[in-house]
Amino acid sequence: MSTPSQPPLRTISDAQRKNIFRSFLWILVGFFALIGLLVATFSFQGRAAREYGSRAVQAALSSNPSPNISYEQNCADLLKTPLPDTVTTCTVKVTAGKPEVILNVEGGRQYRLTK
Repeated sequence: MSTPSQPPLRTISDAQRKNIFRSFLWILVGFFALIGLLVATFSFQGRAAREYGSRAVQAALSSNPSPNISYEQNCADLLKTPLPDTVTTCTVKVTAGKPEVILNVEGGRQYRLTK
């Protein structure tokens, strides 16, 4: 029995090489564009939540909280506006006259804002 002969080596033409390289570059550009889009989306969602929390802190400060009293209040009740779409819960905690807002956002993230 004789050994099988090797198939001839495949040669890649210059046109095929350019096409492969161009495809690789488009995949690479698409990957980085997708990553950039995700970062921009998360940044925008976080900014909207933090702005809402900042307004809640300002509203709590405008009521001149007493340094002798500590309490918690829902942000939606304090601001009389609904929560942004990405915020699951928002609580204003006033401790010794200093307000702190705790925002829980979709995805398990949490923001704490003080002034």
